[in-house]
Amino acid sequence: MRIYTLIFFISIMQFLPAQVGINTQNAYTGSVLHIDPKGNTSGTTNSSDDVLIDASGNIGIGTLLPKAKLDIVKAGTNSPLRIVDGGQGTNKVLKSDTQGNASWMDMPSTSAANYSITGSVLTFNAGTVYLVKAIPISANGFYQIVIRWWGRTWGVNGTGVTAAVFYLASSTGSGNAWTADEPNVKDSAESYVSTNATTDKNSYPFCFALPLSSQAAVETYLKVYIKVGVGGPWKTGEIDAWNANWNPSISVYRI
Repeated sequence: MRIYTLIFFISIMQFLPAQVGINTQNAYTGSVLHIDPKGNTSGTTNSSDDVLIDASGNIGIGTLLPKAKLDIVKAGTNSPLRIVDGGQGTNKVLKSDTQGNASWMDMPSTSAANYSITGSVLTFNAGTVYLVKAIPISANGFYQIVIRWWGRTWGVNGTGVTAAVFYLASSTGSGNAWTADEPNVKDSAESYVSTNATTDKNSYPFCFALPLSSQAAVETYLKVYIKVGVGGPWKTGEIDAWNANWNPSISVYRI
């Protein structure tokens, strides 16, 4: 008798619908599993309390048309999602590791610092890479570097243009070590300036701002290098080597 019963169920399984409806006589079209807690859903009406899994494996909570692997549509004043891992608290943020495991963490703090390149007259010859500043990193994070350049050039090309490339490299040391640091360049940008060439320190100064950015780890350095590629040499500190307004500066933001 058991054998006959088993054969019967196997023979009719191919004709059974591939839908499961719980507390509903009419599982939503295209769903694999449709749960209607209040038993009052008609089409998509009154579906704010429903849970559905569609044929693509998407899960909808409060919606019968999920557009992601988990799609939650809020109804009423209650929060749509609650995660309690022991680290929850006011103003916490959800942070993941490299494997995608998430937990509540304190909001990362931000910081800012400004470095003035003052104290001496500096010369940046064309074709040579110079260290402008080694910035010590006190906390892991993402750093935005804004270079405000103020200086002059002794030479331009035939169209009255001079240019330089700025590099942002990570390093464990603070010294001028371009050969070792070049493989660790994280960002770079080139600035072109239309100006006049002169050896008169009071004539034709130029100023511009240039952003660079990188991740950085605590107890390392972000180092700003410069290489003049067109015209030059570039000069700074000629008018007043100690006046921060008339010399380059570097603003650093951890965000």
